[in-house]
This record gives sequence, C-alpha cells and structure tokens, in this order.
Amino acid sequence: MPLHDASYKHWDGVHLGLWHRRLAITRNGLTGCLQNKLTRHLVVTCWITALIVSGLLFIIGQLLVADSVVVKWVSNLSPQLQVFVQLLTSWLEKHPEISVRTTQNILFYYYSVYLMRVSIFALGMAIPLLITSDLASKAIIIYSSKAVSRGDYLLGKFCTAFGLVALTWFGPICAAWLVGNLLSPDWHFFWHSRAALGHILLFGISCMTILSSLAMGISALSKQPKSTAAFWFIWWILGGVLTEIALKSKPWLAHLSFNYDLEQLALATFNIGSDIKTAQENIPILGDMLMRISKATMDALNNPSTSGALLSLVVMINIAAWTVNRRVKPE
Repeated sequence: MPLHDASYKHWDGVHLGLWHRRLAITRNGLTGCLQNKLTRHLVVTCWITALIVSGLLFIIGQLLVADSVVVKWVSNLSPQLQVFVQLLTSWLEKHPEISVRTTQNILFYYYSVYLMRVSIFALGMAIPLLITSDLASKAIIIYSSKAVSRGDYLLGKFCTAFGLVALTWFGPICAAWLVGNLLSPDWHFFWHSRAALGHILLFGISCMTILSSLAMGISALSKQPKSTAAFWFIWWILGGVLTEIALKSKPWLAHLSFNYDLEQLALATFNIGSDIKTAQENIPILGDMLMRISKATMDALNNPSTSGALLSLVVMINIAAWTVNRRVKPE
C-alpha cells in the first residue's frame, strides 16, 4: 500500500482567476519597490506636493471671497503685485469659464512636467526589480514551470512600473485637481476645469505607458542590477545635456532624449501657448512680466515638435519591446 494516495482528487478550494496571478506579480513588485527607504520618501514627497498645489488652487479660489484671509493678505503686498492680483480676481469673477480653465491648465502643465522628473528618478531605482533580478537569478525558469505564461509575467512587471509611476506622479496630480476644486468657492470650478482634467488624463496615461515600456526594455538589457539602473540614469541625464546642445546646432538630436520627447507631448496636449496669450490679453501687467522671456522660449511653447517626439518614442518603445522579447525567454 503506497504511503501517499496518488489518485485524482477534485479540487475543493477557491478557484482564482487569470488576473489573480498577474496581480500577485504586480503586488510583489510594488512591495519590493517600496521596501527601498528613498523610494518611500519620494512617494511621500510627491503627495506633499499635491497638497501644496491644492493649497495654491484654494488661494486662487479665495480671491473671489471678499472678506477672505487671502484678500486681506493681498493688501499688504507691493503696489505692482496688488494690481496683478486685482486684475486676476476681476478676470476670475467675470469670465470663470475661461479664466479657471486657463489658470488650471497652465498650473497643471508645469506641475506635470516637474513632477514627472521625480517619477523618472523613482522608476530608475526600481528598474533592477523589474526584469534584471529575475534574469540574474534565473527566476524566469521557475515562472515558466508554474501556471504563469510569459504574457502574464510581462504584464505583471509592466503593471509594477505603471503602478509606481501612478503612485509618484499620476495619483498626486489627479488628487491635486480633485482637492483643489473641492476647496473652491463655487462648484462650477469642476466644470470649468474639465479641460485641464482631460489633458491630465490624456497625457498622464500616455506618459505612464511610455515610461513603463522603456523601463521594461532597460531592465531586460543586463543581469547586473547596477548596470541597468546606471544606463537609465545616464540616458536621462545625458539626454538633458544633449538637448541643450542639439537645440543650438542639430535639433533632431534632441529627440534622443525621452524626457525631451515627453515634454513636447505635454506642450502639445496642454497647449499652454494659447492659454498664456489669453491670460496676457486679460491681465495686461502679465504681458509686461512675460516680456522678460526670450522669443525662442515662447516659440518653443507655441510650436512643440510633436511629430518628431512621437516618431522617436515609437522607435524607442519598439526597441524596448524587441529587447524584452529577446531576453525574457525560458532557457
């Protein structure tokens, strides 16, 4: 008589769906990322910036309340700033359908671009945890021996990168928009700022997908964690340096920087050039302030290199996909 009954037995436990194993890979990846103390601090910092932006939107909204603390504080500013705030308040009050949209669109463009850099840094620290460590430990063989397909594995890892970017970038931006409008003096602010929210969603989801895809490709380049992380940061930093040089000599070289390409997409999505012009026409003193900005900068804001950026990013994503397809195979 055998020690163990090897006959078939019907499974009476809980049946888990296909997405459960994908979620398990994603959850394990995000847990590993957040075990890094610096990453946790960056996540907290990003959400603190969301509170700051929400506070700024609250201050702008309080300009419409005659006896608010903000209005009383404005009276202590310099004469030039008082005139600027008064014109801004008048514009907000008379044309909220234009002024709220314009103000929030410009604000969230700059917030998105600057916070994206923090998210790129956090993603760089997480790159070794995506595919690199599994290549080094040959864990892909173990994954393949289980009920996990290569598609499940790659989707789980992609969602890990996507989730980290959401925690450090997309989530704080959406929270800032929501809380800022909740604190506004008029519920109509939600409707008037719908265009800004649409731009946030369009650019945010596109950018998260692009960054996650590129991170997957870099993570699959090597079995050495330090090498893949270093390549990401070198590409990012040198891309910024190259952009400054290329714009003065050969502009097409600037598209080798994924950060520059994403900023061009942000300009095309938010279209802040027209918003700045609208603000100038309604707040004359703002035009005097913007006279200090160079013509080249204003041209860059009004004419983003969208086609070149899209083409470059498509090429980068295809190279990343080819790298992942070639490297992530059971031996």
